[in-house]
Amino acid sequence: GADRALGMFINTLPLRVEVGADAVRAGVKATHARLSALLGHEHASLALAQRCSGVPNSMPLFSALLNYRHSTPGEMARDGHGIWEGVQLLGGEERSNYPLTLSVDDLGTGFGLTVLALESIGAQRLCDSMHSALEQLVEALEHAPQTPLHQLPVLP
Repeated sequence: GADRALGMFINTLPLRVEVGADAVRAGVKATHARLSALLGHEHASLALAQRCSGVPNSMPLFSALLNYRHSTPGEMARDGHGIWEGVQLLGGEERSNYPLTLSVDDLGTGFGLTVLALESIGAQRLCDSMHSALEQLVEALEHAPQTPLHQLPVLP
């Protein structure tokens, strides 16, 4: 049944996102199409992904992780009692092997951003920049979808 399990049995795969002269709407659609195409390869081995990437074996395949996850607000109450009978949260801490991890929590009615980063990168600085970039992207999609992606101001 491991083939149906989520988590450590599904590999992280690299994706290059082009941020050039393409229009915002076209860029978002192209990224979505590339992500959808990757789903068919989520069980590929890391060795196969490395070979297909063209990145030399001496270099890491990627050094940052974008984790998009569907989340439910309030899954764990403040008192530590969860949604499952008899289960109590004693504690927890997110960890990553990557120097930079950005998790986007889709809450159904909004999004939350969580950044894990080396101190030299600065988690708050990166979270502020990502928040600004997302605001600009949404604004452009709503009001000027033909704006080239590279023209979006992304710094807060």
